[in-house]
Amino acid sequence: MKYSMISAFYYIVAFAAAAVFSSGAVAQSIDFRGKRIDVIMGSASGGGTDTTTRLVGRFLTKYLPGNPEMNYRNLPGGQGTKALNYFAESARPDGLTWIGGSSSHIDPNSLLKPAIHYDPTKFNYIGGASRGGSIIFMRKENLKKLTDRSLPPVIVGELDGNRSWAQMVLWGADALDWNIKFVIGYPGTSFLLLAIRRGEIDMMGTSNLTQLRDMLKTGDFVGVAQMGDTSLTNGLVTSRSTFPDIPVMEAMVDGKLVGIQKDAFDFWVGLNALDKWYALPPGTPQAVINTYQTAYGNLVKDPEFLKLAQMVSEDFEPMSGPTIQHIVAKTSYPPKKITDYIESMKWKNGLPAEGLSDEELAKLAREKGFDKMGSFEAVLKQVGDGGRNIVFSVAEKDVTADVSSSGTNVMIAGQKVERLALKAGMVCEISHPGGEKQAATAVHCK
Repeated sequence: MKYSMISAFYYIVAFAAAAVFSSGAVAQSIDFRGKRIDVIMGSASGGGTDTTTRLVGRFLTKYLPGNPEMNYRNLPGGQGTKALNYFAESARPDGLTWIGGSSSHIDPNSLLKPAIHYDPTKFNYIGGASRGGSIIFMRKENLKKLTDRSLPPVIVGELDGNRSWAQMVLWGADALDWNIKFVIGYPGTSFLLLAIRRGEIDMMGTSNLTQLRDMLKTGDFVGVAQMGDTSLTNGLVTSRSTFPDIPVMEAMVDGKLVGIQKDAFDFWVGLNALDKWYALPPGTPQAVINTYQTAYGNLVKDPEFLKLAQMVSEDFEPMSGPTIQHIVAKTSYPPKKITDYIESMKWKNGLPAEGLSDEELAKLAREKGFDKMGSFEAVLKQVGDGGRNIVFSVAEKDVTADVSSSGTNVMIAGQKVERLALKAGMVCEISHPGGEKQAATAVHCK
């Protein structure tokens, strides 16, 4: 399925990007030998931004001159606001700090929050990637509720409605009269996966290939809609190659939108051509930017990197720094009538028109019992039953956690592995919901 909608500026950017990736930017003599570079991420470990950023960092070490060490720092808070504010206000522009972000961090609705102290148009983009658009899926047994308002609504779990897939649900409600109800306060994707497995919610979304495959292969869930893949070379939107039978939202609403509704939708689709991005702070010297962009252009041609990236998503498509810079400049601060329309959709569907504060999000998380969830760096003290359970210490207390074959994201050195590869003595970043014998949502080992 193909649907043309991308505005003309993407065509220009595409040709510029191709030139950058084929020739590489010209870098002056920069050497990071013996340096330790801080890598900032505004989310907990285990999600798509965390996974792709660590993978990029692993190969930047290989291609930056001097092969510097990467020090990863997860700073969750305010759906990325804490990390991005820190990055914009405190990171020194010396090439020793960069950040990994996602489209939600530069969503114009999010940028209207009073808590936002950063301007993404002033970041210096190293590069980025599209992993294929997000896909909404739901419990198959409740599918008939989606289009029948005589039945109870489909329950959609989300943080506060700012994620791109959640906004796709809003367009379904606005243009297709979907019968939905949002329940907010879930801190992240791992919590949503747990909630939908338990039957607490009916619908959620993600772009993560592994998570989508794990959920859909059970037979209990069905894909409802997808953003699809946007080609920056021909401006066409197509179904993700891995999920060709799930309908593309652009096609589903074709002919049903008029006036400002259509303008807002076209803007939203253009915005979501961007997925993950990596940037240096404002004020970084051009020679340093060139060095990073050259390294990124080299790493995205590395066969080993591409193999690992396609394990994250078979639809992984690298994008150059200039491409990201141009998209961000065009989409970060749109006309107010467009953001007003998108905010009105949120309000009509019970979502806050503006993003929630850290205090409000924390209160919602506590009400749902998620305040015990933590992300810890710990040494695996014991690994038992072929990796099915692990023991580690938090605050001098031993914690035993299950490792689920489908629900735990297990990685070693940036590569997804089976749980049986876990060994005692490994240093790992562990995301765990608290309580004895609960399944960890992520175990990422060095």
